[in-house]
Amino acid sequence: MTNIVGSNGKDGLGLDRLLYPVSKVAEMFSVSNKTVHRLLQRGLLQSSSALRHKMVTRASIEKFMSTASNGGAI
Repeated sequence: MTNIVGSNGKDGLGLDRLLYPVSKVAEMFSVSNKTVHRLLQRGLLQSSSALRHKMVTRASIEKFMSTASNGGAI
């Protein structure tokens, strides 16, 4: 699978992978793993369970960040 990113190897948010573990997303947002799981349950983030652990999609992180930065309800 090809990863389309900017010239510096990362997209506008500094993300360079297609999937992120819950722990890394929690670290990015400065919240607990439990909070990330709550965001997943509420449908504010999407994950893939194709691997052993839930992995949050980069697209859903970007969407969440854009909604949050535009004053959207979280």
